[in-house]
Amino acid sequence: MLKKLDEQVKKDFKEYFGDRDYGVVAVTGEDAIRIFCIRTTNLTDIARLKHGLTPLSTVVLGRTMAGAILLTTLVKHATEQRVLLRIEGDGPAGLVVAEANGKGEVRGFIQNKHLELKSKVVNGKKKFDVKSAIGKGTLTVVKDLGLRTPYESSVPIVSGEIAEDIAYYLLKSEQIPSAVSLGVLIGEDGKVQAAGGFLVQPLPGAKDKNIAKIEENVKKLPPMTELLTSGKRPEDIIEQVLEGFTVKVLALKELSFKCRCSKETAEQSLFLLPVEDLKKLIEEGGAEIKCNFCSTAYYFTPQEIENIIKLKEKEPQ
Repeated sequence: MLKKLDEQVKKDFKEYFGDRDYGVVAVTGEDAIRIFCIRTTNLTDIARLKHGLTPLSTVVLGRTMAGAILLTTLVKHATEQRVLLRIEGDGPAGLVVAEANGKGEVRGFIQNKHLELKSKVVNGKKKFDVKSAIGKGTLTVVKDLGLRTPYESSVPIVSGEIAEDIAYYLLKSEQIPSAVSLGVLIGEDGKVQAAGGFLVQPLPGAKDKNIAKIEENVKKLPPMTELLTSGKRPEDIIEQVLEGFTVKVLALKELSFKCRCSKETAEQSLFLLPVEDLKKLIEEGGAEIKCNFCSTAYYFTPQEIENIIKLKEKEPQ
């Protein structure tokens, strides 16, 4: 007999979150196996709009942001502790970066906002060539736990599909065997129709037979975007991954695109410039500082730049 979530619990999740992005963390009742499943459709579309991305650039950044959220299992839940996922390949996508914190807030950018590669057809369906867009290179994870020095670790890109690369990182750098699935579906109008992913991991003490059963369940699953477009919610997908086990929900997390930039932080970057460079900006009529992570532009008038110069001149030499 299959052991599923109580239908009232699932109804409560649906009523509370509606069409918003959110994640569910759960474990098996019989063994030490954990899963984090997320829906990121809205925040991925927000990133598309903020950065003015083409469909392929949206897919690459969307997967990277979802991957960063999944990696927040490495930091404390509901905190400002952060994980930064950086993908540096030799493909046309260039640098791709996403940062997520324990509260479910994520931001990110892709160097090439206008990727255009010929799509592949797999099983009669159009598939974006993410692997070619990424190319070969390095995947780096930076964990900021609020200590003096963040922890940073890198592995080679082994796939370019991003999900497999994150799984490889978790195995090599964290010694945690993991199954990772990511997906972003773009509609004919260029909007994000579905996005999300899951991360499932055996915790210390998990039995080999139960790990094998989970691996079998994962192999039977359709692609992430197919699950989401068929009406499956994170809790439904968790049931499928943990089929044959009792599902115990540990945490719920609302997810959102949120950037930490501000005019004050933009001003700090101007403060680092030499006075001569600041004077040139005054002559040019001011300066505009644009945030990489959210494309928000901050304008500084000549008078504001003059004030920065005065502050710099007061600094002890």
